[in-house]
Amino acid sequence: MHRDKYEITPEHRTKLTDRLTSYCGNIRSLLLGGILTGRRSTYQVDEFPDEGHAQTNRKEKDGKEDTQLKPRCVDLQRTFNRSVHRTSAYEIPNLILRRGQTFDISITFDRSFTESTDDIVLKFVTGRQPLQSKGTVVPVTKVREISPGKWGYQILGVEDKKVNIKVCSGSDAIVGRYQLFIDTTHKENDGTIETCRYSHPDDIYVIFNPWCPDDLVFLDDENLRQEYVVNETGRIWMGTVRKFCVRPWNFAQFDDVCLVAALAMMEKSELGDPARGNPLLVVRALSRVINNNERDGGVLIGNWSGKYDDGVAPYAWNGSAAILEEFLKKRKGVKFGQCWTFAAVATTVFRALGIPTRCVTNFRSAHDSDFSTQIDNFWTESGKPRKMMNDTIWDFHVWNESWFRRSDLPSGYNGWQAYDPTPQECYEGVFTCGPASVKAIRDGELYLGFDAKFLFAEVNGTRVHWTVDAEGNMEPIEEERDIAGHFISTKAASTISREDVTHCYKHPTDSQEYAAAMERANNLSCRNWKPIKSPGACDVDFTFSGEMKKNGDIHISLGMFNTSVESRVVEGNIVAISTKYTSVPATELRESTATNILEPASDGELSLTVKCSDYINNIDPDSHVSIYVMATVKETGQHVIKRDIFRAEHPNLDLKAEGTATVGKPLDVIIKLVNTLSVPLSGGYINLEGPGMHKPSAVKIKKSIAPDEEIRETIQIKPRRAGRREIIACFQCKQICDVTGVIEIEVVGEK
Repeated sequence: MHRDKYEITPEHRTKLTDRLTSYCGNIRSLLLGGILTGRRSTYQVDEFPDEGHAQTNRKEKDGKEDTQLKPRCVDLQRTFNRSVHRTSAYEIPNLILRRGQTFDISITFDRSFTESTDDIVLKFVTGRQPLQSKGTVVPVTKVREISPGKWGYQILGVEDKKVNIKVCSGSDAIVGRYQLFIDTTHKENDGTIETCRYSHPDDIYVIFNPWCPDDLVFLDDENLRQEYVVNETGRIWMGTVRKFCVRPWNFAQFDDVCLVAALAMMEKSELGDPARGNPLLVVRALSRVINNNERDGGVLIGNWSGKYDDGVAPYAWNGSAAILEEFLKKRKGVKFGQCWTFAAVATTVFRALGIPTRCVTNFRSAHDSDFSTQIDNFWTESGKPRKMMNDTIWDFHVWNESWFRRSDLPSGYNGWQAYDPTPQECYEGVFTCGPASVKAIRDGELYLGFDAKFLFAEVNGTRVHWTVDAEGNMEPIEEERDIAGHFISTKAASTISREDVTHCYKHPTDSQEYAAAMERANNLSCRNWKPIKSPGACDVDFTFSGEMKKNGDIHISLGMFNTSVESRVVEGNIVAISTKYTSVPATELRESTATNILEPASDGELSLTVKCSDYINNIDPDSHVSIYVMATVKETGQHVIKRDIFRAEHPNLDLKAEGTATVGKPLDVIIKLVNTLSVPLSGGYINLEGPGMHKPSAVKIKKSIAPDEEIRETIQIKPRRAGRREIIACFQCKQICDVTGVIEIEVVGEK
């Protein structure tokens, strides 16, 4: 835009902004690459036509003085505007605006401004090929009265050469980086028109606005906005149905790298410029880019193998900013992530763009690729689990919800929309899932699309157990109804507590609404269920019990009592297997097999004990012990099948900050851990970070931690921004992981 024609003094340039925006542009070009040549145009914003430029100095024209109106200084009033737009926390120093809301600017011209003969048109320009017809060139003209959520400006006052202007952006404006051009015209007495165009050197960012009633992402609850848009840290629930654990996470959506990464991902997704104002299309496109797989590159590479030597283990991350920073630096997929990391990065990206977003955990999450809501498990005739033939019910699975109106659906489906950035199933050539209306999922209205079928199956699975003989013939022997979709959890607003949102995804299972939803969904199922043959009698009572002691030892017992008047032969088997949270088995640890002959009114027991030392060094730190139990009454064909999960009790990680936390000054954080297990912990590391803080390097624990031994480590962290902050610590070693601790501090400004 020939910026050198204008006298822009150095103090009006934002050096860091130039670097960041140039970096983002370079990322975009490299991500798109040269392979697009000949497929479509990839114009730069500089190709916006620049007619109307004036010379820097006034000159004589046909013996008359040049009367062009030339801007000399444009004050975007960043501090004031960022405050009223609630964007002060963003570390990028540019003007960041929430769309559909007014903002003030001041323009100082090279001569006095006269409203009767001078006119101003503001042009906001974005996208790869700026065109007014596509909405990527937005001319903003003077209006008598500003209409909420509509482009326009008013002149607030004129002070000789200085003009104060109030501008309003459209509530449906394209989200992204904009250049500001100021076109001025002056009308002479003889009717001639003098024009001039000024290009502001700093980019302006426009993001979604959940405070604006006309924006599709409007959320009419300030507590929810503070939690799901503004809060920089949160909690992600993990573990099992019987034993929750919580993972603190540093979303850090205001860190400088996060908004830049979000826009780079937008370019990577190749989402069309006009579509970037629609939260539905933005969420679907970017959630696909968050995962990196063999079909399309993205931010984070999934890995559930337990082998992470050539990258960072998924459980070693504490926050999203480090992942996004590495993505921008290396311009390729970051190693490694799992479901909660994908969901956490998505939360960061969409909160940075202004879309209310949260992580949601589904305990016992069915992975059902054929949408039948039937999850098949297989057993040998001798009562051992067949590991490689099972569908899977993950112990937990984390996905996302974002809040916006669904203008593409009938009324009644606004609000929370569920989507899953974890690469599980491939739809139409890409790994993507959602966003689907949570209400549609609950009501079984799967014809509304956006992968609602897959999400419905995740929370409404029935597990069917089959026996498989040597010839591969299968017979269903037992089913467990309503096995999936329990304790669906998210962080409650304004607290660190868990909010149960199961009722949003499922009607009560004994209700007519639930039966109707299942009937609607089953009409779309691609499988017919096979009836299960009933046993001749069920006259043996079975009692299952399992205990994980604090030192890591496990004891399992299957009690049995014969209530019949005849003797019964019970063949039973208990197998302990190391398993991922995705229910994928790894190593068989121990087994107990027995045949019990029960006389009438007599009892028996089948038991198994697994000591911590038997398994803790033979499994991956992100695995746990699954117990498979099957017993069969020989005379009647009665079966009992149980599966339970045991995770070693994790020690506590206690944090304490010493001194006053001040911007720009190191703060000592003391971390204490006591090994509560009966085995030493070796190869330990501690990671520490928080929003608006310089991330220190991981600290290696130099020696093994013996049982009952206490260790203390002091790590320095340096705050960059003032305010209330959470510091998150994470400990992992060869035996266990996901040992976390949190402390809240108040950071004061530099004195």
